[in-house]
Amino acid sequence: MRARLVVESGQAKPATLDLKTGQVVKLGRNRGNTVVLRDQHASRWHAEIVPENGHWILRDCGTTNGTRLNSTVISQATPLEDHQEIRIGDTCFRFLLDPDDEGTAEMPAFAEPPAQTPNAAAPDSPEPDLCPSEASTTALQPDELTVLFTFMDGSLREDSPRGLVALALTTVHQQTGASVVGFLSLDEEEPLPKMVVPDLVRVDTHLSKQLTQRVQREGRTVWLAGDGQGEPQTDSLLCYRDALCVPVRGLAAPQGALHVYKSGGIFAERQVRFCEVLAGYLSKSLSVLRSRRALEADNSRLRIHAAGNDRDLVGDSAPMRDLRKQLCKLAERPKVVLICGESGAGKELVALALHRKSSRREGPLVAVNCAAIPASLLESELFGHIKGAFTTALEDHPGYFQQADTGTLFLDEIGELSEECQAKLLRVLETSTVRPVGSRKEVKVDVRILAATNRDLPQQCLEGTFRKDLFFRLGVEIRVAPLRERREDIPALVQHFLSKLAVEFRRACRLTPAALERLQEYPWPGNVRQLRSVLEHAVAMGDGDTIDVEDLHLFTESLAPSEAPSLNLKELEAWAIRQALKRTQGTITQAARLLGIHRDTLAAKMKDYKIDKNGEG
Repeated sequence: MRARLVVESGQAKPATLDLKTGQVVKLGRNRGNTVVLRDQHASRWHAEIVPENGHWILRDCGTTNGTRLNSTVISQATPLEDHQEIRIGDTCFRFLLDPDDEGTAEMPAFAEPPAQTPNAAAPDSPEPDLCPSEASTTALQPDELTVLFTFMDGSLREDSPRGLVALALTTVHQQTGASVVGFLSLDEEEPLPKMVVPDLVRVDTHLSKQLTQRVQREGRTVWLAGDGQGEPQTDSLLCYRDALCVPVRGLAAPQGALHVYKSGGIFAERQVRFCEVLAGYLSKSLSVLRSRRALEADNSRLRIHAAGNDRDLVGDSAPMRDLRKQLCKLAERPKVVLICGESGAGKELVALALHRKSSRREGPLVAVNCAAIPASLLESELFGHIKGAFTTALEDHPGYFQQADTGTLFLDEIGELSEECQAKLLRVLETSTVRPVGSRKEVKVDVRILAATNRDLPQQCLEGTFRKDLFFRLGVEIRVAPLRERREDIPALVQHFLSKLAVEFRRACRLTPAALERLQEYPWPGNVRQLRSVLEHAVAMGDGDTIDVEDLHLFTESLAPSEAPSLNLKELEAWAIRQALKRTQGTITQAARLLGIHRDTLAAKMKDYKIDKNGEG
């Protein structure tokens, strides 16, 4: 005769157990039990079934909720009979004796277990340490599913990893009644700062390194009470009765560890399962969010800067070799880099190379042309604004700093920033926080700043148009050599551009030796950008597959500032205005600042001298 224990309702593993001769069967929530219960009303070591005096005996282990046999709470060791019901919390077992098999009731025989059904588990299978995807669909109760769906809906509106993690921590804190809920990032490439809720305990709370290390090492949830370890013993957990650490899994390694601590009691099994399910969804949401933000930022950069198509730093001249060495050294640090060079020399390509070589390569790269944004909108575009901050602010708008969170922000033409924006940029560099327009709260951002300029910033500091403290904070400087200093790169650049133009115009072209020699002799005031434009014009206007000297449209007038026409004050003033407008590409505000006069004064003089924005007239 064989004895068997079968789960009829509730969560327990294994679902069917054949009792062996001399075996002590233990039942409870601890993973060390023979039958592990997923029941909040069960104790860690709840009951046991042992062979004694020729019978199988059921004993309760002194639990609070007790053990029921046929609806009666047992107070002492009780012999089991065929078809009796054993109930522990919400879990119901049926004790069966099979008279057709060999053996006796006093000393039952052990046979191989029957074939497993999809819902049954083998007795020697791993203990129930399941990730959310492996958990039973009945693990969560209706109220928990409602909370989970609310979190999922809210996560779709989050636009930053930090906001998503904060929402998850708040949800866990409210659902489990925990004293402290925290998150430690384990992502080496895109680490997030430690986060803890509620806010009142954030300063003094230390998240256990021992639990985090166990999660990394074992790759599973660590629950101190569920593992039978009693109250936490580590220094950072002495004030808590129970602690839980759940891995937030990534594709290859854990993205982080979710810490949940309780001081007024221990966690129920269902609360642990809820945390595991939410952590599983959080890990997928973080991956999707980062991919989405990277795509949005790249799309924005491509729309703003068409030159981003030519991504390669072409050439093997000495200046280019030195530049590549600098890029390798500065790929990771410092966090702020200033890229200097003439217009069209390829400063954006240098910024793109720095981003690609850094550990932030999977994060967004947001490129901003500071000269192309109106001064009145620059602060809102950089730092964002909240709904109602001004008349047209119909909804919250994350600025470029928030869009580039965990990635790189490329500030092109940083010398064009107003003094007010310069001061706010300096504060961002010092505190790593931004304050959106109209908001009283500061937002933490993790952004690498790559600034670029074609201006002489030290001279601007002397003239008072650029803050010295900001200039000194801009970090290491990288100089991009103009094309006239690396003429030996022109053949490679020509080949590079012609191969791209061949695809665009569906016609392959080549330069004659005389045309190539002419290009190498030319001073290239517009640098690489001008070279591409000249070749594009030649391919577009030509009919054959050969480009000769006469097909090259080269600007021949000297771009050096002409000497003053005379000493007449009016002529000198008109000359100075023209030069200032040309130097600032027609930006009246910047030209007025360069001349040291008010913008309205400059506009009036331009009207008197009949000078347009291009400095003509």
